[in-house]
Amino acid sequence: MSECLVTGLPNVGKTCFVINFAEYMGLKELKFNVRQTAGYTSITTFSPVEARRKLISVDSNYTREIQSIKMEIPVGKSFKELNIIDSCGLSSGINPDEEVRLAMAKTIRLLRESKMVLHIIDITNIRTTADRVLFPVDKLIMDYASLEKNYAVLVNKMDLSSSYTNLEVLREKIRDKIIIPISALYQTGFKEVKKLVLSYV
Repeated sequence: MSECLVTGLPNVGKTCFVINFAEYMGLKELKFNVRQTAGYTSITTFSPVEARRKLISVDSNYTREIQSIKMEIPVGKSFKELNIIDSCGLSSGINPDEEVRLAMAKTIRLLRESKMVLHIIDITNIRTTADRVLFPVDKLIMDYASLEKNYAVLVNKMDLSSSYTNLEVLREKIRDKIIIPISALYQTGFKEVKKLVLSYV
């Protein structure tokens, strides 16, 4: 089974993407496998509507566990299996919350281990008037994950008004990476993400 890590800064839409992409792929029941600190894996089942209500928040670092959904992607007369992993948002500095620090450490370990990485960047975080368009943590993720892994940038929140100006700035500065504009909320761009993921699994 192929594994795909979804990573990025806090509040960029990682969990929203994982839930809505699973729904887009046809899952009516989402079974979240949560890796507990004690070493075992618990399974919690939600409908997509329940998952959006309970797992998505505007609070920073609301996702504090590594949670994944296993899905079967139809390819012709067969299926390809994918385990898509939602992770804790990464940020600079030392977070005062021990639980968040532990979750970040788990995410960094997965970033080292995963062969497929979808890096979600919030389009509103693109700095159009600065020399460096990305926040330092986004740049670090990109520099590391794009070296030896199947890597792509998913530019999220393309439903916002300023999104296309910022997207052009990003594409001008970063020409050697796969960039897919999406709206995790409205499931736009998911056709292109599915095609990309299928090429990796």
